Amino acid sequence: MKKTIIAIAILTLTLGYQNVQAQTLNNNNKTNMENKMTVEQNKQVAIKFNNEFFGKGNTDIIKEVFAENFVNHSVPPNAPTNVGPMVKFITELHHGFSDISVDIQEIFGEGDKVCVRKTITATHTGEFMGKQATGKKIVMHIIDIEVLKGGKITDRWNLSDFPQILQSL
Repeated sequence: MKKTIIAIAILTLTLGYQNVQAQTLNNNNKTNMENKMTVEQNKQVAIKFNNEFFGKGNTDIIKEVFAENFVNHSVPPNAPTNVGPMVKFITELHHGFSDISVDIQEIFGEGDKVCVRKTITATHTGEFMGKQATGKKIVMHIIDIEVLKGGKITDRWNLSDFPQILQSL
C-alpha cells in the first residue's frame, strides 16, 4: 500500500512537472513569435521609410514613422537632433539629384533595433550644397541603426561615405 501511494505521488508529480514544462514552452514560443513579429514589423517600417523618404523624397512619411521624441545621434556638433535636418537634407538631395534609387542590400533586427545596409544611387543634375550640377552619377553606401517603439523610429545612428561623395562633385 505504501509503495502504491509513493508510486501515485511520483506519477502525479511527474505529470504535473511535464504539464508545467509544456505550458512554459508554449508561453516562450508565443513570446518569441510576438518578438519576431515585432522585429518583422519594425523591418517593414524601416523599408517603407527608406523607399518613401530617401527614394521618393516624401517628407510627409516622417509623421507616420518617426516618434515625436526622435533623436538623431549622427548629427554634426551643435546641430538639432530632431527630424528637421534630415528633412532639409532630403529636400536638397532631391533638388540636386535625379534618378535617385535606394537599394537595401541587408536588413536585420533584434528586439527593438533594425539595421539597414543600403546603397543610394543618383545623378547630380542640379545645385546641391553650393555645388553646381556636374552630371556625375554617385553611389553612396550607408548603414543605419534604428530603434523602434510602437512602430515608430525613436533613435537613429547613421554611417555613410557622404563626405567623400560631396567632395567628388
